[in-house]
Amino acid sequence: MHDTAASIVWQPLQEADMDAVGAIAAQVHPALPERLEVLAEKQRLFPAGCRKLMVEEAICGYALAHPWLLAGPPALDAFLGGLPATPDCLFVHDVAVLPEARGHGAGAAFMAEAEAVAVARGWPAIGLVAAYGTARLWRRFGFQETGELIPPDKLAAYGAQACYLIRRLGRGPGGIAAAGFSRPAS
Repeated sequence: MHDTAASIVWQPLQEADMDAVGAIAAQVHPALPERLEVLAEKQRLFPAGCRKLMVEEAICGYALAHPWLLAGPPALDAFLGGLPATPDCLFVHDVAVLPEARGHGAGAAFMAEAEAVAVARGWPAIGLVAAYGTARLWRRFGFQETGELIPPDKLAAYGAQACYLIRRLGRGPGGIAAAGFSRPAS
């Protein structure tokens, strides 16, 4: 790859991209397998929150996000069956980036897009489960532990180090701008 940073771009994830998503998920998340049909349901239910990371002409990552409730994350590898009638957050189910595309700001760029999706719909927060001990990374984006008790069975499937985090939206403390990240120019 040439100038990777200059050639990274998030694009809308299409149904036709799901085989690539499955292959990336198998490589990035071997300890947290999910059925391709479960991942594809998220794209079908809320395409506005689902992206593919393109580096030159190749899909090198994906992100899946959908409306949800702050009361707790959906179960891993389980169908949603539908979206809440009155969601109060955007839930980031997964951001997976292949090693060759890491370190060039793809995560910050996706989080700026996720914030824009949530703000446009009036949702006051973004939630996610930090797996593999990545809570420190997500705190850089303004996420904080909820302090709420999430039933252990809700997080157990995400691994021993998993924790549920939320980020209140806005430009004040905890927002992307406050964390040193800026929204890309439109």
